[in-house]
Amino acid sequence: MASEREVVSAFLGRCNEYARASIARKQERGEKEDIAKWEAYIEFNEHALEEINNGTLNRWFPQQQPAKPPAHRHETDAMEHGERSLWLNAVLSPRPVVVAVTMDNNGRRNVAPLSSLMAVSTAPPYLTASFSIHKDGRHRDTLVNARSTSTIVFNFMPATARGVQIVDETATPLPHGEDEGLLGEINMLDDHPMVLNEAVAAIEAVFVEEHALPQAVAKLAVFRATAVWSSEQEGPEEGLNVLCQHGRDLMTPAPDGWTHRVTKHYG
Repeated sequence: MASEREVVSAFLGRCNEYARASIARKQERGEKEDIAKWEAYIEFNEHALEEINNGTLNRWFPQQQPAKPPAHRHETDAMEHGERSLWLNAVLSPRPVVVAVTMDNNGRRNVAPLSSLMAVSTAPPYLTASFSIHKDGRHRDTLVNARSTSTIVFNFMPATARGVQIVDETATPLPHGEDEGLLGEINMLDDHPMVLNEAVAAIEAVFVEEHALPQAVAKLAVFRATAVWSSEQEGPEEGLNVLCQHGRDLMTPAPDGWTHRVTKHYG
């Protein structure tokens, strides 16, 4: 994503494009009384662009401060659950939030957000996700349904207010068998009843196995990806701008800020 300087420069450039087009239209119509104002506007923007590029206006933009060294060690076993969750979510961020869709044996749909999905192998294409339990001790409907019917679809949401709304609404705890998708008024593709029409992309997968985590109530589930749904014909080299969770409950777009491609791992 472009830096703040690049965004401002691009905006001023577009403003000047619009101003020059306005001047051309006025000249065609013989309306010359406002042309001088548009020319002054362009001159002002050009002067601002020059000062942005030569560093004169650096004070307008926040300077990146060097990170402080991680000198404090916090024992996780000494933390309460909430504090431990806060730290781990803060450090392991951001990560994509997916809306997982499953069906139970009676064909009833379950829709729920999930932020622990991770690709752990490409050959075979394995994904993992962890599933906690409800406060009443029930396992998550997503895991229960995936166990029984095998199929699951992980929908990646757009980094928009609508994407956040879908995640927030489908996170509402409902009794087993009730459809959270009705809360968010979501629609599915005609070609697949579990792929959200508003998703940026989706991964269709099948349940493979689950593992108990030592001294934990959460289960680690393994899925095998069987298909990727996308509006594109080819995989995007730059990735997709998908909704992510940053920290514990904050939704944010990704990628965000500056980017730099690394290639040394290719050898």
